[in-house]
Amino acid sequence: MSRSLLIFLLFLMAVLSSAAGQQADANEPNNEIGDATDLSSSQSASASIYPAGDGDFYSIFIESQGVLQAQLSNVPAEMKGRIDFYGRNHEWITRKDAENPGEGVVLTVDIGKPGWYYFGIGDLNGGSYGSDYSLALSFEPVIDEEPNGEIGDATEVAPAGQVDAYIFPAGDGDFYKVFLNSSGILNASLSNVPQAITGSMRGRIDLYGKNMNWITRKDAEDPGDDVLLTVDIGNPGWYYLGVGDLNGGSYNTTYGFLVSFEPVVDMEPDNEIADATEIQKGSEVKRFIFPAGDVEFYKIYIDAPGSLQASLSDVPKSTKASMKGRIDLYGKNYNWITRADAQKPGDDVLLKVDIDKAGWYYFGVVDLNGGSFDTEYTFKVT
Repeated sequence: MSRSLLIFLLFLMAVLSSAAGQQADANEPNNEIGDATDLSSSQSASASIYPAGDGDFYSIFIESQGVLQAQLSNVPAEMKGRIDFYGRNHEWITRKDAENPGEGVVLTVDIGKPGWYYFGIGDLNGGSYGSDYSLALSFEPVIDEEPNGEIGDATEVAPAGQVDAYIFPAGDGDFYKVFLNSSGILNASLSNVPQAITGSMRGRIDLYGKNMNWITRKDAEDPGDDVLLTVDIGNPGWYYLGVGDLNGGSYNTTYGFLVSFEPVVDMEPDNEIADATEIQKGSEVKRFIFPAGDVEFYKIYIDAPGSLQASLSDVPKSTKASMKGRIDLYGKNYNWITRADAQKPGDDVLLKVDIDKAGWYYFGVVDLNGGSFDTEYTFKVT
């Protein structure tokens, strides 16, 4: 036997021996994403990276939104593992790499839509190994009342009815709408927000008008804090509320959202001088300063010259804020004549004036502090 033939036979025996020592991978061929091995959420797979440069793909069907986790363990000592994650159109989404050879890898992903998803397993060191790695998949459903992630899909809520919902997946926002049939005080509260060592929700409530126009917002001061938004509603109609997380997180526990409404029904419109409410001498009128910045106008016909008094009493008082009243007097041409102001918040106001001509006269009542109140004041002309 020639020397060259002997060398060739020895090489062939070595190759065959190596192949015989390598266990057959039951999941092969799965080194292309189109040939991915189907796994259920409760299944695990054992497979090998062989030959050098091999990669294995796995697929899973997810029926709802939730948290999907892939765990790579029992990796060969020299293998530096990588898990790649792909969407239902085989588009790459994210990955997680081992920090050191021989270490396990855990990849956790929020799933926002049901469908097929794919994992790719590879070795960053480009090796081949005679022992298997283990891959385990787990899935935790997070069922929310979706879709309401856009204002046009807002979920209708009723005052005093609490909603429990999730901020999920990361970056999620929930919209709600409520119909208010009068002016009044709207309260929207966010409570029981998710709290965790890894990260807590820092809530935000946005308010939008009937045309989906942004009006105002309230943010939590710190992660885990509740949020309360209080707004004066001047006109009936649909209003929209958006709930979000300033930290951009996702959570598998719910927050609580509650809308309450206190009607404040006033005899409007009389907040423009041309719409002034007619009153009679000696009669009392009870009205609200509502919403904030409201002003109310009254008119009275004086049939002869003489002394005229206008009084503002029973003004709203509270520890939070009290009304500091003002009475303005206008002539028949809407021309301003004079005024009287309260000395301090909570004081009554008395305006005295001598009228030298008969005709229509107009009074304006306002709060110098620009507040709004759910209790009435009393206005009287004598």
